[in-house]
Amino acid sequence: MTRILLKYSVLYLLLELLLGIILLQTTNSFLLPTRTVPTRTVRVPNRIPDRIPQSSNVHITSPPTSQTTLHSSPPSLPSLNTTQITSNLSTFKSLSIPYFSTRPGQLAFLTVLLLTLLNSTVSVQFSYVGRDFWSSLNGKDPEEFGKMMVKFTGTLVAGVPVSVLYRFYKEKLSLEWRDWMTRRTLRLYYSNKNFYSLEMKGSIDNPDQRISEDVKSFTSFSLTVFITLLTSSIDLISFSTILFKISPELFASIFGYAAVGTGVSFWLGGKLVPLNFEGLRKEADFRYSIIRVRENAESIAFYEGETKESSENNRRLSSLVKNAADIIGVTRNLEFFTTSYRYLVQVLPVSVVAPLYFKGDIALGVVSQSSGAFNHILSDLSLIVNQFESLSAFSAGVERLEKFYKAIGDEDDSNPLRIKKIERTPIERLRYLITGKDDVEEDDFMAYEKYSRVEDSITIKDVDDDTLIYADKLTLSTPDGSRTLIRDLSFELEPFKNLLIVGSSGSGKSSFLRAIAGLWTRGDGVIGRPRKEEVLFLPQKPYCPLGDLRVQMVYGGKGEVGVDDEELLRILERVDLPNLAERVGGLDAVVDWSNVLSLGEQQRLAFSRVLVNRPRLAILDEATSALDLETEEKLYRLIEGVDGLNCVSVGHRPSLAIYHDVKLRLKGDDGYEYNEITKKEKKNVAKQGAV
Repeated sequence: MTRILLKYSVLYLLLELLLGIILLQTTNSFLLPTRTVPTRTVRVPNRIPDRIPQSSNVHITSPPTSQTTLHSSPPSLPSLNTTQITSNLSTFKSLSIPYFSTRPGQLAFLTVLLLTLLNSTVSVQFSYVGRDFWSSLNGKDPEEFGKMMVKFTGTLVAGVPVSVLYRFYKEKLSLEWRDWMTRRTLRLYYSNKNFYSLEMKGSIDNPDQRISEDVKSFTSFSLTVFITLLTSSIDLISFSTILFKISPELFASIFGYAAVGTGVSFWLGGKLVPLNFEGLRKEADFRYSIIRVRENAESIAFYEGETKESSENNRRLSSLVKNAADIIGVTRNLEFFTTSYRYLVQVLPVSVVAPLYFKGDIALGVVSQSSGAFNHILSDLSLIVNQFESLSAFSAGVERLEKFYKAIGDEDDSNPLRIKKIERTPIERLRYLITGKDDVEEDDFMAYEKYSRVEDSITIKDVDDDTLIYADKLTLSTPDGSRTLIRDLSFELEPFKNLLIVGSSGSGKSSFLRAIAGLWTRGDGVIGRPRKEEVLFLPQKPYCPLGDLRVQMVYGGKGEVGVDDEELLRILERVDLPNLAERVGGLDAVVDWSNVLSLGEQQRLAFSRVLVNRPRLAILDEATSALDLETEEKLYRLIEGVDGLNCVSVGHRPSLAIYHDVKLRLKGDDGYEYNEITKKEKKNVAKQGAV
């Protein structure tokens, strides 16, 4: 009889797990858009609790996918989609296995698994110690009570280290897994300039959130769920045995009680899932509207747009408050039941076994033990229901990570960055686990070389010393292939000559620079240019990385820069920033450079990178647009004074012709012109300010 009941209790837990899987698929359906709003970059906190609350009233702590969706009303539950369930499980497996294929991951997992088993054993032992403790107290037996105190102390001394170490190693494993997975994700993100292509295509929103918050939530919650399920399975078997021995009737009643709690919780709390998702979106929208004001404060002030901005803030706040009020209302209805449900748990097991106690068939300690066992089993049977919202939010995070990894090439077998499956024999696995060594080379396990994209067809070649840059029958299109910008461009620029690229807006000037850099490669033909480490790009809006002033000056260099601090200070003087170091607190000062420096100062600081890194080719995309003509001339003359340095410039100012030898005029569908800039033209520019 005991085996039969234990068998059915385990089957019940498996049914709960299946219900959880269905919920994962169901919640994904809540995210299907009925009306799509244009994607915005909104950073939404994405936290899932490390510890699973044992309550049926669990609020979502992780947002939906950032693709904004609107629902006029909470969607109804869809039919079971086995294909989606299989896909979710496959995605979870593909995200989880790579780390646990490594020796550190395997050892850490086995350590946590062992401590989980020991911790469950300690819980069962404490139930028996508690039973005997209360029985001796009820029997008014001082000698037996003293023995129980000694036994309790011994169990406590043995159990506390197990419990503490269990939590410590679980958190340590979660942290190490996150560290490994985040670093791997960053390698994929920066490989082959994926960070740039994602931004250009706009197919993946908020990569920062996916790398930071989604990975953290995935590793933490995955581990918590697995350990909780394992612990629940052990507890279910252990405490079911205890409870059945005390009262078979109480053991049987717990299944009906859990089933009622499950059904009513779904009925009353089902609306919380879409409401909480919608609430997180509205919170993000409200924060975003305020962040935009901060980021565009000066423009709004010039337009005197504070009234409209305030109105928009208040509109989004009203929407947020209305949704929050709906959540409060649904939660109120749910708590009428859950509060009664929780209080009833405290008296139900006692009321069932009380007649046995009054008859003298069981001791007071057995009553206490039955109550504890009942609560343990009920918590195990209600595991999925207690946090169906957290699991659904977790499913959304898994889906976001899956899309992100696909976008950065992790699902492409041609990508060497992808973790490859390693087949090992049982003996090889044991050897690998013990020694950390096997016959598989690390480079075979994970390589970081770049791979070529199928749609790219422009060939980029390194040139020798006889050529600076050339194009051979180059046709350049936009990354999506919707528009051709340049057709059949061919030219060759000799060393020690500077090239000026001009043309009307939209003619492809900046796009050609992107092609030289290898960022845009959709099209046909060949581009020749120096090796990447010999090229430095200066965009119109300079990028100021995180770091001190020294970092700002050496940024863009491909190797060690042999320039001391005194030389850096002299370079600042040469680019018309003589007091910058003193103003910000020295070369070691770290400030928000993009806000502290004006655009003109940022452009001058960018020119210092050319003088520090001394590339063979500097490519300038309207790099002096915020400077006066006098400063522009001074900076270009500095470049001319660097041995072996040539430049390719894009710009609209006629004055730029003075500092260049050849002009490439892009004319869109009308082709192009490639001519030398004569001395006469330069003189005319100097005199009249026009070519």
